[in-house]
Amino acid sequence: MKNNILKIYTAIVLIFVILTSFSYADKSKKVVLIVMNEVNYEDLYSMRTIQKLVDNGAIALMNNRTSSKENIYKAYATIGSGVRAEASSNSTSCFNLNDEIKAIYYRRTGVNIPNQGIINIDMPRLIRLNKSGQYGAVPGTLGQSLHDKGMKTAAIGNADTKDNLIRLAPIIAMDHIGYVDYGNIEQDALINDETYPFGFKSNYSKLTEIFRDVYNKSELIVIDIGDLGRLERYKSNLSDEMYLEQKSKILKDVDHYIENIFNVINEDNTRIILVTPYPSSVDRKIGNKLTPVIFYGDGISKGILTSNTTRRIGIIGNVDIAPSIAEYLETSMQNMSGRPVGVILKNNNFDYLMKLNERVVNISQNRYPVLSAFAVFEIFVSIIALIMILIEDKINKRLFCHFKNILLSTMTVPFVMLILPIFHVQNLFITFVILVGLTFIITYVAKKISKNTLDSLIILSFITTFGLLLDICTNANLMKNSLLGYDPIIGARYYGIGNEYMGVLIGSTLVFSTAIIDRFKLNKIWAILTFLITILIIGFPKLGANVGGTITAVAAFAFTALRLSNIKIKLKQFMLIGISVVFVVACMAFIDIKLLKSQSHLAGAIHQIIQSGPGIIFVIIKRKISMNLRLIGITIWSKVLISAIIILATLFYRPVGTIYKLTNLYSNLSIGWSGIIMACIVAFFVNDSGVVAAATGIIFLAMSMLYLTFIYLKENS
Repeated sequence: MKNNILKIYTAIVLIFVILTSFSYADKSKKVVLIVMNEVNYEDLYSMRTIQKLVDNGAIALMNNRTSSKENIYKAYATIGSGVRAEASSNSTSCFNLNDEIKAIYYRRTGVNIPNQGIINIDMPRLIRLNKSGQYGAVPGTLGQSLHDKGMKTAAIGNADTKDNLIRLAPIIAMDHIGYVDYGNIEQDALINDETYPFGFKSNYSKLTEIFRDVYNKSELIVIDIGDLGRLERYKSNLSDEMYLEQKSKILKDVDHYIENIFNVINEDNTRIILVTPYPSSVDRKIGNKLTPVIFYGDGISKGILTSNTTRRIGIIGNVDIAPSIAEYLETSMQNMSGRPVGVILKNNNFDYLMKLNERVVNISQNRYPVLSAFAVFEIFVSIIALIMILIEDKINKRLFCHFKNILLSTMTVPFVMLILPIFHVQNLFITFVILVGLTFIITYVAKKISKNTLDSLIILSFITTFGLLLDICTNANLMKNSLLGYDPIIGARYYGIGNEYMGVLIGSTLVFSTAIIDRFKLNKIWAILTFLITILIIGFPKLGANVGGTITAVAAFAFTALRLSNIKIKLKQFMLIGISVVFVVACMAFIDIKLLKSQSHLAGAIHQIIQSGPGIIFVIIKRKISMNLRLIGITIWSKVLISAIIILATLFYRPVGTIYKLTNLYSNLSIGWSGIIMACIVAFFVNDSGVVAAATGIIFLAMSMLYLTFIYLKENS
């Protein structure tokens, strides 16, 4: 009897253990990351299985910016690092492990690795590339975060051609030593087929079996659809008609393959992510550079993706993929600069995203011609003005009268560009027509209602300052769509105030707040109050969220406030300005991290310093300096800045005594001018595109000084 009871008890315990283990296995979370490179949403939506993902999942456009100049290798490395990364064809050589590959890896690293799995034998070179890169990415961060929790990773598929081995799935799934636990990326996963690019294609039957095997053993499976990459590499050999035919055939194969792996996947405990790391050559050519990303499965509702990296509904960064996976699998996000995605519920998600993409591409395409035209106009007008001043005795005074209005118009343009999105214009020619028309009308009205020499400057600088501050406080909806705002395709900034308008805002604020003191003999406390409000709006994490702009504004406004208070600027005052900068930035960091937890650029920098040590500060400084040095040679704004410096330097000497007399006439405004100079110097060193901020900031200095010089010469001729 006792033996029977013991047997029954043992059987119950065994059944309980088995059921518990099965229950645990069912609840074990998994991520399947499907990489379909060089496709767009039109390609994806032509596939029945992907339509299901789009119509029932959350979708977005993804910025694919990497460290320095983008390429496919860097795009994959960035996704795996969660930081904009460096990579190249000779730093991503991945192989399934065998004795020969294991020996090569040991010879290069001195590290013993398992006998099975996948390894990147170029890991030392990849690590060195990123240590010297712009952002200090740590290769293998995503895979390492899983391995640290005892989880496994897998990589499937390759994009090999006849001449090159292109095996990038492991670059996403690997850990810090370049190791992936399971999968197959070798050429035995291909089959010969002379009707496909290079005469072979993926063996989808075998890849399905490989997936079935690794799905049960891995928490992260990265599948690289290599046939699409092979098609792009082979494209130059194909007619346009044959390219489209091949693409359609490959997409049908892929659709069938994805349908088969969905039969294996348990959607209750698996999150499926489809991502395009890099756009096709055709899309890059037409400016359609934001690529598709789709989240589907466990915990995902139909809608639009967003993240704290961009704070833009429908746009995320490639650096957000790794932390999104880490958050779902409950692993560490250390060393990742991106942020996990969230979902905004929206039924018409696909239509919304296509309209958003159209608008973003249009802004990106129109941005360069419009800004270049404005910059050239700025340079041309200032040079002509200087020449007229230098030979003023030979110039008809009526011409002076008319040309000074053109000088005013250059100060009007930034405000017009801010309100231009209200008209929802996409055609470039109509954009120019409205821009010129509004500039003329606003300048004319400002001049018409002016009763005093300074009134026009005050009106134009006021509407610019007030317009920008109001827009920032109302979610920057105008700035996001302004040609002088920021371009999500470039990916330098997605929210708050960009460096172009940051320079404009500081310049216009200094002219307005100091000119109004001279005009109406106001107490200087009003200028200081204006400075404080502007600093708060530029620096507050939920508003301007511009760290470099905050540093620039505090330095420039503190310098100006001290001079307005008749305090001479010596070493002690510069130290006080430095302390003020540190205090304000520290306050904004505290608000961001502890109170708002909004994870802006400032919070990201602080977390990087905490995780990587103070040495990361030098990486950030190095990146900003190298970026500005590079921009000097390529951006038209550097020409604006240099020409303005030369013109201002000339004005201090010719006509003799003119600037000295202007500073006596407008003593407070002249202090504002010196504040702009301070802002330009600081902006250059503390912003990634400081040369741009300095160039836009100096507009209000150069043009107001030239304008007043014109009036002075006319009145004293």
